[in-house]
Amino acid sequence: MDQSGGMEGVPLQLVIVVVIGVAALGILIGWLALAGDPDPVMKSVTVDPEDLTVDGDGRVSKEFDVMVFVYDSEGNEVDDVVVTFTGAVDEDVTEKIDSGEEISITAALPDGANTATIDVVAEKGGGMGSAETSLIVMRG
Repeated sequence: MDQSGGMEGVPLQLVIVVVIGVAALGILIGWLALAGDPDPVMKSVTVDPEDLTVDGDGRVSKEFDVMVFVYDSEGNEVDDVVVTFTGAVDEDVTEKIDSGEEISITAALPDGANTATIDVVAEKGGGMGSAETSLIVMRG
């Protein structure tokens, strides 16, 4: 058993593995550099006030001004947003607003109901997406 040349191929294999590893690492770093920062997306929508109180017996409704704030994933306010109110309203309301603007809605509770919700959805195209929240309507 002659082992005088047993180590000849190992250094060559090691060099090949290192070269392939460095090339793969270079490709991954290049991809990450090209990816850059992602564009901001819509993160949240908040309303003020968060709950509405209507008075009376039977079916009741009352008009409210609701301020709507829309934020992106970087914490910035978003303008030119389409906001839709559905649920416990006399009529669905859809308006295009800037963050911080007020929208007038008429909250309505059906006969015998003490609470209901109004769904608020903010949407913007261009890859921004949408965000949603809800308002609580209570009988006072």
